[in-house]
Amino acid sequence: MADSIRISFLGGLGEIGRNCMAIEQGTGDDRAIVLIDCGLMFPDPDMHGIDLVLPDFTYLREHAPSIVGLVATHGHEDHVGGIQFLLRDTSGIGDRITDPLPIYGAELTLGLARNRIEEAGLISRCDMRPVSDGDVVEIGPFRIEFIPVTHSVPHAHAIAVHTGQGTILHSGDWKLDLTPVDGRRTDLGRLGQLTAGDGVRLLLADSTNAEEPGYAPSETNVGGVLRALFAEHAGRRIITASFASHLHRIQQIADAAVASGRKVATLGLSMKKNVRLGRELRVIDIPESALIDIEDLDDYAPGEICVISTGSQGEPMSALSLLARGENRFVKLSEHDTVILSSHAIPGNESAVNRVIDGLLKRGAQVVHSGVVDVHATGHAQADEIKTYLSLIGPEWFVPIHGEIRHKVSHARLAELMGIARTNGVVCVDGAVLELGDGGVVQ
Repeated sequence: MADSIRISFLGGLGEIGRNCMAIEQGTGDDRAIVLIDCGLMFPDPDMHGIDLVLPDFTYLREHAPSIVGLVATHGHEDHVGGIQFLLRDTSGIGDRITDPLPIYGAELTLGLARNRIEEAGLISRCDMRPVSDGDVVEIGPFRIEFIPVTHSVPHAHAIAVHTGQGTILHSGDWKLDLTPVDGRRTDLGRLGQLTAGDGVRLLLADSTNAEEPGYAPSETNVGGVLRALFAEHAGRRIITASFASHLHRIQQIADAAVASGRKVATLGLSMKKNVRLGRELRVIDIPESALIDIEDLDDYAPGEICVISTGSQGEPMSALSLLARGENRFVKLSEHDTVILSSHAIPGNESAVNRVIDGLLKRGAQVVHSGVVDVHATGHAQADEIKTYLSLIGPEWFVPIHGEIRHKVSHARLAELMGIARTNGVVCVDGAVLELGDGGVVQ
């Protein structure tokens, strides 16, 4: 009989954000824990005085010496933004974790995580170990495989954890984009191969868009919309806002700008860093001749400029929020400006985003957002894609993750529709612990 596997959900099951789980085998001195992701979450409006919400590190504090590594599915803040807090935890977890902590992920994923870890002065506590698509690595007793998936940040992965109790598949954040910007599609072939033999014992799958019917639109659709907007607003200065990690969107914004004869300037430290990282890794291609420094905007006519800014979620101190309040030291808005919010508000951020839009309008700018024009495409699979995925994988056991309760319940209903027994679908919340043993999953 193989050792049972325990899965502890430390965040991400009941909210959009702070995704973190621990997969564990053994006890006592033989205990080995591998973490999948360690993200953060923006606070709800009623969380006064709170800047960020983190996973619950209590269990990790108790068993810090048993942590053998961390696997990052992709580079979004809700999946890697909490790593530096794990490393510097005030209760001493950072001192007792395997030092340096091995962190595995795509080179871009690690680069995006590194920015925050370096800012915290904790890079010496990390052993960054880049992986490529299809790589299989041994982390303690676990054999972990990195399977390409398409998402709104390049080089995202699903994670297959091969254990003595069978394969545990973590879907990562994903969609079935058949025409992605970089041509890198979700590897349905490899996912299908996992079903051979004993198949997938347990599937942990993204629930974000389980309530949304149909299929998520392709990211390349946004490029055509952006080009049309740039043509429509010729002669005006265009300021765009997007996630700094959404390098495919940044690429399409830059392509539209260059095609319309504009120079590109970045606004916001994280945007500047991520564009530089993306160009260094050849994930994005923006000609050097098209890039200018934000301080040189006044050297160009409004119709010759495109600014790519951070702050699409209305974060109070972000570049776009400062712009909306007239407090940005680099850019002052006027009636000659068009602001394009090429994003969609994360649940809970709607009020903050609306305040920013109001501020931009008060300063005379025209504002284009996803509520009026299709300037955004989700990075998460919708219901019909999810049904395809469930049909392909056909897991013995299923746990919906990454979402609020309503998203997970909707996902569980889709799973039942696709033939997964209701008794084998487990809807969990933060803090839940599952044990996968010879008899199946026990909560």
